[in-house]
Amino acid sequence: MILGVLALIFFLTLIIGVPVAFGMGLAGGTWILFFEQMEPTILVRRFYHALGSFPLLAIPLFIMLGVLADRARLLPQLVVWLQMLFGRMRGGMSYINVVAAMLFAGISGTAVSDIASLGRILIQLMTRAGYPVTYSAALTAATSIIGPIIPPSVAMIIYALATGTVSVGALFAGAAIPGVLFGLGFMAMAWRTTRKRGYGAVFERPPAPEIARQTLRVVPLLVLPVIIVGGIFSGVFTVTESAAIGVAYTVIVGFLARPRLRMRDIYDAILYSAVISSVAGMLLGVGAIVSWILTYNRITQTLADFLIALTTDPSVFMLLVVITLLFLGMLMDAVPIMVALAPLLAPIAKQYGVPDIQFGLVFVITCLIGLVTPPVGVILFMTSSIANITLEKISAAVFPFVLWMTAVVILIVFIPSLTLWLPKLLGF
Repeated sequence: MILGVLALIFFLTLIIGVPVAFGMGLAGGTWILFFEQMEPTILVRRFYHALGSFPLLAIPLFIMLGVLADRARLLPQLVVWLQMLFGRMRGGMSYINVVAAMLFAGISGTAVSDIASLGRILIQLMTRAGYPVTYSAALTAATSIIGPIIPPSVAMIIYALATGTVSVGALFAGAAIPGVLFGLGFMAMAWRTTRKRGYGAVFERPPAPEIARQTLRVVPLLVLPVIIVGGIFSGVFTVTESAAIGVAYTVIVGFLARPRLRMRDIYDAILYSAVISSVAGMLLGVGAIVSWILTYNRITQTLADFLIALTTDPSVFMLLVVITLLFLGMLMDAVPIMVALAPLLAPIAKQYGVPDIQFGLVFVITCLIGLVTPPVGVILFMTSSIANITLEKISAAVFPFVLWMTAVVILIVFIPSLTLWLPKLLGF
């Protein structure tokens, strides 16, 4: 009954146009005040408790980092450098698209930042090199999902805070191999497509001195992921500290670079990160209220008993979760799904004996696939707007990439070492 009432109130509010966070808050508040008849202070305490977390500060800092790297004009320099290295290869611009996304993933932590910063540059360069705009947009949309998988990742910070069962650093370490698998798969698909259809022009390789000069220009950007990820994995920084150091480093490099970073750029980055992270914070707060209701009424244990009666196989349970999340991903954004369902399903996965890191990464990556699935995939909308094509065209073109992403998730389900080997090696 509780799940039914909460779901009914939540979806009714969505139908009439209420924002997701307010819909979840209204559902949780209605149950506590009118069904449980508890004190309203419970709502405040649970909300405040969810937001009183030091790692939460990493979210606005990583968002700010991506914006500052874009405003400092570091990303066009990266693309030029990659074009010098891969431009003489058939299909080189496709490989540049993938590699640029993988390198920027070590800085931004979000798919939206990837599209906003790199999307227009990469799509324009690919179309100028003779690639169809639909293929260019689809590949760019797909590679943007690497952003929140290869560490650092805002989505994994949100998952870790929502569940409290796994450390952010462990998720970052476990996501490295799946992120690389995404990139290698996209490059293999690009190689096959460009050979089969003859896409892409071949550019002359620049003289070695010119490549060396451009390499020096991109060294500050290439060092940044090493500082952030290396600092976290070595234990020198916490996740939040690494984000703060990354922001400070980018500001210093931006002031020394040509053209220089302006104070207006810093202001815009702070404002943008505040707006985006406030949405995540609101969702985490109201999600904590709903999670407390489910725990208080033993809904998690009831659902666990039902699923265990249905199947005792952990892999089958994981596949059921993947199917459910893929369906929900077509209807909702990734963050509300994580905030609403992760606290409910993570304890059940533990009862099945599924490692916290493995389940967390399967959950997060599957939710992220929803960003490029119609009808509400936010990355599809952003990319179709940048490329000036219809949602139907990009949805059809991105489907093969979605199949590969789903295949990687299934590999993670059946081969736990893909997500557990590196965290164990690093001592998580």
